[in-house]
Amino acid sequence: MNKEIEKYISKRYERWLDYSLYHCTHAGMADEAIDVLNEVLLDLLQKPEPKLLTLFNAKKNGYTELDFFVLRMIKFNATSNTAPYRAKYKPIPTDENVDFSLLEIADFENDDRDKTAEILENVRQVREAYESLQLSEKAKRIFEYRFFLHENFKDWTGKENLSELYEIYSKVVNLIKEKIKGTIIF
Repeated sequence: MNKEIEKYISKRYERWLDYSLYHCTHAGMADEAIDVLNEVLLDLLQKPEPKLLTLFNAKKNGYTELDFFVLRMIKFNATSNTAPYRAKYKPIPTDENVDFSLLEIADFENDDRDKTAEILENVRQVREAYESLQLSEKAKRIFEYRFFLHENFKDWTGKENLSELYEIYSKVVNLIKEKIKGTIIF
């Protein structure tokens, strides 16, 4: 994108935001003023550069056609029900006469568990069990490739075929499960 246009947009942004806030406030969507302006600018910046340069270079009363274009699009997107912004972010219709006490809404128990901590603890257990096992180098490479590196066996560069990879991986996983359950001791 042309650096002059980029600087001009940065320079004019605050004024365009005021204009957007004014029209969005009157349309009952004041909290969407930044979104409306950004959608307009996104649409503008997707236009071909020659079109942008034409709008930028056409001056009128100290402003550019770019200013007038942006202001028209802000007003249109904030006030028209058929505008692209309104169509894209149409609010969900609501009935304000609903008595919520009559609705059967499932109450979910507050789940205060720290799921990240649980996952971290599980991975720690797997790693601890894995490191305590006396595995061949081949089994270690295969397990680490799939479990720790999250790689797909189809991308394996070794000489082992897929069925051999899955078989070895499965055996290591079962050994780790048994180690964690305490049924094997090494």
